[in-house]
Amino acid sequence: MKRTLFVVLVLAMVAAACGGTSDSGAGEEAPATTAAPTTTTTTETPTTTAAPTTTTVPQSDIVAGEDPDVDAIVTAYSVAFDSQSDYAAKQPYVDDPAGLEDTVARYLETGETMGGVSVLVTAVTVNGDEADVTYDLLFNNNPTYPDLSGRAILTDEGWKVPRRVFCSLMASARVGCPSD
Repeated sequence: MKRTLFVVLVLAMVAAACGGTSDSGAGEEAPATTAAPTTTTTTETPTTTAAPTTTTVPQSDIVAGEDPDVDAIVTAYSVAFDSQSDYAAKQPYVDDPAGLEDTVARYLETGETMGGVSVLVTAVTVNGDEADVTYDLLFNNNPTYPDLSGRAILTDEGWKVPRRVFCSLMASARVGCPSD
């Protein structure tokens, strides 16, 4: 008899948990335990709804190591126009850098507000001691001003950015060079 009573009690509890149709209120309690399934919490906060951060990756057809003159010009442009290189780093790559310390300091500040300024040299044509340079100006590693034209000159110390080309870009960055 005790065994039968136990089985009936267990069946009643199972029926109540499964949402039985008893008028004793057991059917009303079942939805309360299933109303907040654990899957609702994970589906209400999807991680894929945020917009992905996109950055355009600039490309250049220049192959490093293919031509030492082109490599030297790319280095000169990269250092001279990078907003993280200080005056001491830029000095060897700018022809006649005397007096540009304040210009470079202000350019570093401008670079900070833009998320960084740099260049990507996309083409170089060497003509003796001079070279035509095509480059993109990048803000925060995104091409902002593509296909700009520049020059490079070969000096006794190596390839350099002419002062007038350097100062022209500095003027565009609103940190101009001192008057000569």
